[in-house]
Amino acid sequence: MEDLVLASLDSAVFDVDNLIENIAYKSTDGNVINENFDPYVLEGKFRQAMSILQDCQVQTEQNIKHLEEACEKERNTWANSVAQLEELYQSTYTGQQELEMRISVISTKVIQIGHQLESKSNPRQQLVDARTTAKYLERFLDANDDVSLMFQDASKLEQAAHIIHQLYNVLQELPDEAKFTDAKNKVKERYMAIEEDLLLEFSRAQVRNDKKAMKKYIKLLSKFKGHNDCIQNFITDCLKGYFDNPNIDIFNSIPQLFVKVSELINELFDQPEKVTERLIITVYMEKLAPYVRDQLEPYLRDPGLENMEKYLQTLYTLHKKATKLSHDLQTQKISDDPAFLHKLNQYVFKTYLKTYSEYELSCLEEKFQVHLERLELTGGQRRMKPTGLSITDIIQQRLLNTDQVDESRFSPDLAAALLNDCRTAMTRITTLSEGTEASENILQCFRRLLNALGSQHIDTELQYSLQAIPGPEPKQEPDIRFFQAILQTNNSIQLIERYFVMDIAPLLLGTQQQTVLLQSKEKVFGQLEELINVGVDKSLSCIIGYARNILNEQKRSDFKPESDLSIYECSPICKRVVRSIDTQITRLEQNVDGKNLIGILNEFGLRFHRLIIDHVFKFEYNISGGLMMLQDVSEYKKCSKKFRSSTVEQLFSILHALVNLLVVVPDNLRQVITEGHLASLTRDIIESFVQLRTDYKSARLHTMISSEQ
Repeated sequence: MEDLVLASLDSAVFDVDNLIENIAYKSTDGNVINENFDPYVLEGKFRQAMSILQDCQVQTEQNIKHLEEACEKERNTWANSVAQLEELYQSTYTGQQELEMRISVISTKVIQIGHQLESKSNPRQQLVDARTTAKYLERFLDANDDVSLMFQDASKLEQAAHIIHQLYNVLQELPDEAKFTDAKNKVKERYMAIEEDLLLEFSRAQVRNDKKAMKKYIKLLSKFKGHNDCIQNFITDCLKGYFDNPNIDIFNSIPQLFVKVSELINELFDQPEKVTERLIITVYMEKLAPYVRDQLEPYLRDPGLENMEKYLQTLYTLHKKATKLSHDLQTQKISDDPAFLHKLNQYVFKTYLKTYSEYELSCLEEKFQVHLERLELTGGQRRMKPTGLSITDIIQQRLLNTDQVDESRFSPDLAAALLNDCRTAMTRITTLSEGTEASENILQCFRRLLNALGSQHIDTELQYSLQAIPGPEPKQEPDIRFFQAILQTNNSIQLIERYFVMDIAPLLLGTQQQTVLLQSKEKVFGQLEELINVGVDKSLSCIIGYARNILNEQKRSDFKPESDLSIYECSPICKRVVRSIDTQITRLEQNVDGKNLIGILNEFGLRFHRLIIDHVFKFEYNISGGLMMLQDVSEYKKCSKKFRSSTVEQLFSILHALVNLLVVVPDNLRQVITEGHLASLTRDIIESFVQLRTDYKSARLHTMISSEQ
């Protein structure tokens, strides 16, 4: 039983119910329902188990008490230890502060003693140096003393450099008298020899990459005039073989060289900034400038258009790379002068930038002419050339030399090519020009675009299109291609205007060139607009003239038939006129838009209205003839809606009301002229239409109109 209870207590989870079940099962061997079941036996087992549990509880409480006492004892022990350590730490900290104060006092005394020793030692050393210098000076002043072999020991080069430097300085202070001349020459000779030896030893140390020796010789040479030669030799050795590879990208190699050498420069030289500046100057003048020259000069030997374009693009690319190189180097704080690298760039490119503007504008002009000539050779327009021919002569030549004189020859590809060339030139100008020069170059560049695209191409093509418009009285329906010329002109003008607003105007904002360029642009556009207006007037006259020829086919007898006719539709002549007008309106709508379309259609409608009025007044009408004309005018009125003009529609509505007077019964005439559109018209206008009736006199219609008025 005890083992069973203890096993339950030792388990990870103590389950009372499970323990009770196990005790009951063990006590009865599982026969709880047996007739021989004795509950007292089971009770005894439970009491025994409870006794065991109580004993375990007592034992556990005693163990807990002993552990708590041990923990308390150990806590007190550690608390005492911590208190002792805190006291020891405080004592140690106080002692450390006292030691630091004593060290500070001692250090101050040591420094004072050092200064005192230095003040005593320096004069002594100076006396020793002066005595040594005087000793050697005496030998150099003695004309009989052979000093040619003096300072020949290479192992004592450092000592010799120190002595000869002092001798050289002393002799420089002596007057230029004959007794000192020989000594000065001898010292100068040895000075130069030792300086040369130092430079040689420095170069050898650099080859060995012996930084310690290099630094020593740099320090020695700092007292000599050859210190600059030392720096230059160092730079030359650093650059040796670095740019010999013809495939190397020099613009990427220069920053890499700087990163590679800058650490060594900082380690060796006392003033690394000066050495770095000297290195960059050498690279720009001896490496970058020749590289740029080799890239550009071949194109200048044969300055054709192709070579000149390559020259300009190469110059732009090189200058852009050089500018980026300067920016990258400037971020590494090479020099305190912010304009240092810019000045070097100017030195490299100054020769080419002087003539850049002339080459750029000349090349652009020549490229424009090539595009225009190519268009001419491929069947395009004949441009005006300085041959003494007028524009009329040139156009007449074209009309004589082509079978399709009415074919549109505007070239969108030409406009795109000219704009693309202009954009390329502008990109270079904004990079390679500065200030006023850049503004002037932009002005001249855009002027050339206006001249080539506006004056030479569009203007000439409009002139040609004007000549191709048929006369004012064509016998056949005119095919007005001038409307296509208007479309092409508007497209080209929009291209130029968009390019000006988006790209050119921001570059010239607030400059004098902006005003000049606006005037030039408006002048060219104004000339083109005048040509368009002339062409529109001529085209409308041609269209109206053809409609007039159709209307002239109607005879007086057509409107005074001898017998009454049943008239339900307009005349065939009217149908032909309306069909022709519809065709021309459709062409207009296909080629013109916006306010230009509205303006042209309005003028077209007014002229058409004038034509119909003139046509109406050519005849006299009986009732049948009046009905025929009324049907025609009704059709013209429907057609008038296509002119998109309320004025034209109103005029045709009034005309329809006036023509209606030709068929009104005389008794109703007095009432009709007081209604609708006729109510606002004068008696003269109304009577002018009533007079066209054949019964005007017989029915005494004049009296009716006069009495009403």
